[in-house]
Amino acid sequence: MVTIFDIDYKNKRHLTLAMPLFRPKQQHNVQLLKSPDKQGEMGVSLDNIKPLIKLLNQQGVKLDALLNGTDIQLHELANAQLMLSFNQLLQIIKNADQLSTEKNHALLLGQQFFINHDGPLSLRILSSTNTREAMTLLCKYQNLFSQVLDLSFVETPDYGVFRIEEKIPLGEALPYFIEYTFSALYSIGLFCLGETSLPLKFELTHPAQGREVSFKTFFNQAVNFDSIENRVIFPKDVLDKPIIFHDAQQAEKNDVTCQQYIKQVNKEVELIRKVKQAMSKIEFTQLTLDSLATELHMSPRTLRRHLSAQGISYKGLLENERKRQALEKIQHLDHSIETIAFQLGYQNTSSFSRAFKRWFGVAPNHYTQQQRH
Repeated sequence: MVTIFDIDYKNKRHLTLAMPLFRPKQQHNVQLLKSPDKQGEMGVSLDNIKPLIKLLNQQGVKLDALLNGTDIQLHELANAQLMLSFNQLLQIIKNADQLSTEKNHALLLGQQFFINHDGPLSLRILSSTNTREAMTLLCKYQNLFSQVLDLSFVETPDYGVFRIEEKIPLGEALPYFIEYTFSALYSIGLFCLGETSLPLKFELTHPAQGREVSFKTFFNQAVNFDSIENRVIFPKDVLDKPIIFHDAQQAEKNDVTCQQYIKQVNKEVELIRKVKQAMSKIEFTQLTLDSLATELHMSPRTLRRHLSAQGISYKGLLENERKRQALEKIQHLDHSIETIAFQLGYQNTSSFSRAFKRWFGVAPNHYTQQQRH
């Protein structure tokens, strides 16, 4: 399903956005597919969004309504190379929440994701000794699962607590990711333990919105909404339950595979962090690929090659940094729009205003008026 911080093993592309715990594509040396007109910093393959699109379409939702506000045209869905930006993904999730006739669609897609996908992390979890080890491994290798969510697991003498927090602001889409993750977690748990129900306690920070019954049916127990944290509480006897697929030799092999992937993912995440940090040190009026490469002590060609290997463009990074700084500066209300436009390297206010409206759906002068009121 739609996954944030997904890892596409087929293309050996590491998206920092989606949530696949299980990914079957493990072919290597396949050239990364990129959409020529989608130059966002992060990309989400069309394959990852299709399950959500198909589910909503089966519910009678018009596809043009689902794509509203994304600038994606219906005919583009036939393009296998289509890549969505992170913001487009969040907009589709928001639209789906408003349009879906079944308000537990994130649960259904999380369950479907478990059924349809396998990958290095899922195989390592399947070969674990017990639930305790499986949860520990999920958190240890969490960047293979999601790079927008922060996963943690702690244990007390009586129970274990699995927590989810957002690494980056997900806004109205956060409930979707929490529900999707809890669903995938619960589904794989049932499978690994050979059970039809597990006595886990689910707590979510967002309101139920009339979905108490459907969630109780799905998880076989009442779910607590409007909680302080997004977490799952595991009784000690569940943590001690053996995984029915446990295989020590296979676990060792799967561990090596996960370590290889996590090393590559962490390396790429670190590179992007350094690039963003370097960009923040250079005035936008002076920022070019050459000046950025100089700050990073590498040639422009080497920098472009590193970015291209991850499906990231300099243009996309520049756009995202401008967007971040534009919102930060305009929220302080101590800069004129003209000053902000100049600081962000725009030749005139009109160009900045068009970009701001494209990013946030409102002109900068209207945004500042809303802030004052």
